[in-house]
Amino acid sequence: MKNIADLLFSKPYKSYAIVFVYHLIFIVFAYQLRVSRTVSDAHLYWGKTLDFNQYSWFDFADYGAKFMVFINYPLVQLGFPFWSGFLLYGMIGFFGILKWMQWTDLVVKDRFTYKGFNLTVLLFFMPNLHVWTSSIGKEALVFWGIAAVVFGLTTQKYKTFGFIAGSLVVLIIRPHVALMLLAAIAITFLFQKGISLKKKVIVTGVSFLGTLGLLYLVFQATNINYWDWKRINYFNDYSILSFRHSGSYVPMLEYNYFYQWFSFHFRPLFYDAATVLAFLASIENAFSLIVCVVALFFALRFYPKINYTLAMKVVILFTFIASVLYIERYANLGIFMRTKMMFQPFMMIVLLLIIQQGLTLMKLKKND
Repeated sequence: MKNIADLLFSKPYKSYAIVFVYHLIFIVFAYQLRVSRTVSDAHLYWGKTLDFNQYSWFDFADYGAKFMVFINYPLVQLGFPFWSGFLLYGMIGFFGILKWMQWTDLVVKDRFTYKGFNLTVLLFFMPNLHVWTSSIGKEALVFWGIAAVVFGLTTQKYKTFGFIAGSLVVLIIRPHVALMLLAAIAITFLFQKGISLKKKVIVTGVSFLGTLGLLYLVFQATNINYWDWKRINYFNDYSILSFRHSGSYVPMLEYNYFYQWFSFHFRPLFYDAATVLAFLASIENAFSLIVCVVALFFALRFYPKINYTLAMKVVILFTFIASVLYIERYANLGIFMRTKMMFQPFMMIVLLLIIQQGLTLMKLKKND
């Protein structure tokens, strides 16, 4: 028993255990919040606002939202209570956070240690990530899938169960996210040095076929149905305007392109905070903004000398592609927070790695 206790409360397991307890608080909070609302995606996925008895299990054997119901259907029919769904999805969400934490430990190591304390541990407590991975919903599953893929890219273990399963989970639940992630990986591999031409050709060919299949799924899911630029723009504008009557609507169509990007990544800020939750989100967004500005300074200042690993490039490109697409679709501060949690935790680590390299290069320059 003593050996087990020493293992659990040693580094890094001690921080993992603390984060687990922290995450449990958010699971309870998510459950209480959804119960008070009476209507939410969680209610739909757990059959609270949909009579499962009118359907068979395989009526939901599809991708997207239907697949969420497909997963939960047997559990609901067996009588599992609503709260157990939050516990189940919250645990999956924690495993995604755990995989992200392990990836962080792998790539950051002890670069941000102060008096024996690893400062990156503080990032493990970012509220937004825990909020959206604690509820019955797509976010918990998708974040685990993305974390498994990024971890696999970093360790170059593409044939492991985690990497393959993570890829399939993202593909089935959110094919548009799988499309963005595939595009980021394919482009990075194509221009990455040290990869043979044969491997690049194989990756490009497989990615092209995968892109065609995913585009079809995305068009069917969004009712765009086929490639037509005017039709795509119409559906994008319709999507943005559909948020007009929501509580935290922002008029994205009236903003210039820079402010659209700023709003998506760093709002709500304090001038938007009308509630306690919005104020807490503002603190996190303000921190993210500071980190981004500092990292951008170093990235430009030492552009030729900053080293970007394959995983860093994939994360940066994935964030860029997702940003370009989502600012054309969403116009709600809450949706911004929910959406960016898929890539922001990874991007924060990448930004910190850039800052660390910039600080090192600056010291070397002063010593010359």
